[in-house]
Amino acid sequence: MLERYVWPAGGCLPAHIIQNERGTEKMGKTMKALVYDKAGRENSSIRQIPYPECGDDEIIIRVMSCSICKGAEHDHDNGKGTDLARYPVVPGHEFAGYVHETGKNVTDFRIGDRVTADNTEYCGDCYYCRKEESNYCPTFGSLGHNINGGFAEFVRLKKEKVFHIPDHLSFNAAALSEPVACCLHAVDRADIKYGDTVVIFGAGSMGLILAQLFKASNARAVYMVAGKSSKLDLAAKYGIRPIVMDRNDYTVHEKAILDENPLGVDLIIDATGSTKVISESMKLLKKGGTLLQYAIVHSGEKVAMDPVLMFNNELTYTASFCQSHNFGRAVEALASGIVDGDSLVTGEFPLEDFYAGLDENVNDRNSIKVIIHPNTEE
Repeated sequence: MLERYVWPAGGCLPAHIIQNERGTEKMGKTMKALVYDKAGRENSSIRQIPYPECGDDEIIIRVMSCSICKGAEHDHDNGKGTDLARYPVVPGHEFAGYVHETGKNVTDFRIGDRVTADNTEYCGDCYYCRKEESNYCPTFGSLGHNINGGFAEFVRLKKEKVFHIPDHLSFNAAALSEPVACCLHAVDRADIKYGDTVVIFGAGSMGLILAQLFKASNARAVYMVAGKSSKLDLAAKYGIRPIVMDRNDYTVHEKAILDENPLGVDLIIDATGSTKVISESMKLLKKGGTLLQYAIVHSGEKVAMDPVLMFNNELTYTASFCQSHNFGRAVEALASGIVDGDSLVTGEFPLEDFYAGLDENVNDRNSIKVIIHPNTEE
């Protein structure tokens, strides 16, 4: 059981003590952080940077757990950069920790409260924001992409972005509130009906979160199709029907699905980003069915569609980009056990070993979510 963080006596952050060749001297308020000066591992380092100044309507969180988003962090690291990235930046948009400092206008949070936070930033006044569709905002931004994020000892948030978490919810699980919120948006967009059948392609972290959410929905049955790994075994523990994919022979999983659903299935979720999977899976939909693209495909790749099939069967192709006003629901889904966040964590590393954690997450096919700990319990 994690112990509650105790705010230092006097209520102010002590100056960090930095060691240099002249001995130990005070350098003012600084913190340890992972910084990408531009995309590419060679352009990054873990170093001391200025501690963020807390505004009147802001909160500083002492980060205890920050989850690696494999897609985003890998793109920062491999030189590609994320679509939203603006460098230099501290990455990390999935995190949880203790309230460490509050601005004078903050009344709903106290020092030491256990919290997580919505990573998104938007204007709040455009056409889309007024419709509560802020994920379409022209100025949409995110911590960890174009605003300093959670792979640091401390992170600064607007007060309205911070959410309390219950004592029984671990920081590791609470850090997954952001991906759960994104998956809830996909569930909303899918708009499934009572008795629908759902097939999810891909057993990564997002596929496994989606599977748990759909299992708790109106769906009659939820299937997961993926290559053989421990991830499929985990899906089975959630009550999901696992189907092993033979990437050289798609008829194997297609037969398994259609044998049990001769008319086809109501909803297919692609959580792989494979254009082949998307194209080939359309024929598994029953008339009036929907395919929802959740994962990003590689830039420049095109999805082959059969317009006659889509027209005659009145099929729908849609997509889900990110979360929109779902953070509170995400915390509730984790706290209630609808989503078992702790079961998704397969590795933990201190901030100093971030690169080892990222390499494990990218290269180990059994890795699901890797947690980085910028701080430890005192």
